[in-house]
Amino acid sequence: LDLDGTLLDPDREAPVREAVKTAIEETLQLGIGVTLATGRTWEYARGRIQELGLSLPMVASHGATLVAADGTILWENRLDDQLALDLTSRAQSLEPVVAFYYRDRENNQLVIRQNRALDSMDVYHHLLGPQTRLASDLSDYMRGHQVLKFVVFDDSPHAVENWGQWSGPQAHVSRTHHLLVEGTAPGIDKGVGVRRLLEHLKLSSDRTLVIGDNYNDLPMFAVSGTSVAMGQAPLEVRRAAHWVAPAFADDGVAAALRRFVL
Repeated sequence: LDLDGTLLDPDREAPVREAVKTAIEETLQLGIGVTLATGRTWEYARGRIQELGLSLPMVASHGATLVAADGTILWENRLDDQLALDLTSRAQSLEPVVAFYYRDRENNQLVIRQNRALDSMDVYHHLLGPQTRLASDLSDYMRGHQVLKFVVFDDSPHAVENWGQWSGPQAHVSRTHHLLVEGTAPGIDKGVGVRRLLEHLKLSSDRTLVIGDNYNDLPMFAVSGTSVAMGQAPLEVRRAAHWVAPAFADDGVAAALRRFVL
């Protein structure tokens, strides 16, 4: 399951909808595994993992991380250090809000730092993660850290293309939210993450159902046996799916699980 717009309200913190929670509980009771594939980090998702009683590893950070339910990193691909240093230096003076996710080289702890705030910090804590803070110099954090990914607040139609040009070929840029585009290491996307998850679990792709609502879900649609798009997803995403569920507000995840699993 994708998180924002699929399992969770993309614009505010709220519990998982009751009908969806019930359908997930019934799926787990059948002995069928449920997990997450999201642009979010495990640090953000762990509350939902506990809320839903999930135990499988999850695909996090837009496919850059495969992480066990207890937070143990099983695999992770981070941005090239020189590229990260260049991008963090250039991002400091940009007008849009740009955030970088830094991983401590020794203990793998995550910190999130952004160049500026154009809204309440509560907004950034919801969209980026509770570890988010303003930084006077983003490149300072390169000492002792590596960059996992970057996030730019840009809802313009050409944001992916523009920020892809800004970061260059050493990063993969895609839209993950109607307000956000994200950059990860080249070749990294949710499809890569799901394939690594399936290899880890020794499962074939035709045994996999994926549910998502945005362009960054297309790669995992392509590697799954069955793909479901949420009803409010963009047309291209809906066309790529095997089935279109009701929208988030109409408990689309519950409908998909009842159609294909329960």
